[in-house]
Amino acid sequence: MDINKYLTGNKVTEIRVGQSGANVYEINGEQILKHVHRNMLKNDMFDTYKKEALFYQSKMNSASEYLPEILNVELSDDEIIILMKKYAPLERSNSDGELQKIINTLARIHNDKIPEFLKKTGKEPLDKGRVEYCLNGWKSVLNEHGKVFDEQALNPIAEKINEIISWHNNEDGVLIHGDFHWDNLLKAEDGKNCVCDWQNVSIGGASEDLSFFMSRLGADGIQIELDKILKMYTNAVKEISGKIINPELIKKHIAAANVITTFEFWHEFLHENPEDRVKGIFDKLINDFQMIEGV
Repeated sequence: MDINKYLTGNKVTEIRVGQSGANVYEINGEQILKHVHRNMLKNDMFDTYKKEALFYQSKMNSASEYLPEILNVELSDDEIIILMKKYAPLERSNSDGELQKIINTLARIHNDKIPEFLKKTGKEPLDKGRVEYCLNGWKSVLNEHGKVFDEQALNPIAEKINEIISWHNNEDGVLIHGDFHWDNLLKAEDGKNCVCDWQNVSIGGASEDLSFFMSRLGADGIQIELDKILKMYTNAVKEISGKIINPELIKKHIAAANVITTFEFWHEFLHENPEDRVKGIFDKLINDFQMIEGV
């Protein structure tokens, strides 16, 4: 496709110039064109857009209702073009009906066929030096607040962090979106939801999409009980595939993911933070570790 020729003569609005370098256009109010060229991009972002393009190609002739209608995909070593139908964004709502539709959409994704080009990869264990760095980083954060926190509670986490990573890696692998949140949800004309922006598509655990969705809801000021979401999700999976999933197991994998991420990275962002913010994150780390201790 000749991009300039295609855009000429149409009503074109550049709706976003992504920080990663992707150019996105709205055409005649009916189509969305995503154009990516390798020399536009920072770091290794081209590979993530390539994965998205390959995913769309693999699903173009399928009955995957959760995807926008893809009109054209072109992929070369240096350029990616994705042309799709334009949809309205999904309005934010915490109503049970809308939330159930979203969770049904996620369940359909997780029960869809996995394209052959995707391979499951787990998190690598942390080497001894990395574990010590994380442990000392957390202790330095806690020490900024005197004797308020029990830093000894971190030692069992450091000792067992690689066991937790190994256990979490064994979660059943499904097709996951990898960036599942409200801003990536669209409303189709028939009222169904579809999902865009598949740069992070992969094989992973259902807990990854669920925990990320919940964390983004919280950041948007929408507070919903995890048990409520898990009940919706497990019921949806059963209806779609007949599979019976233990919600407590998903809950433990969500806790494991939080322990891994919080222990390894959060100390880097908590220096000079207020005591109540540190307490909230530290207490959740300890509580989640206690939930999965012995798995």
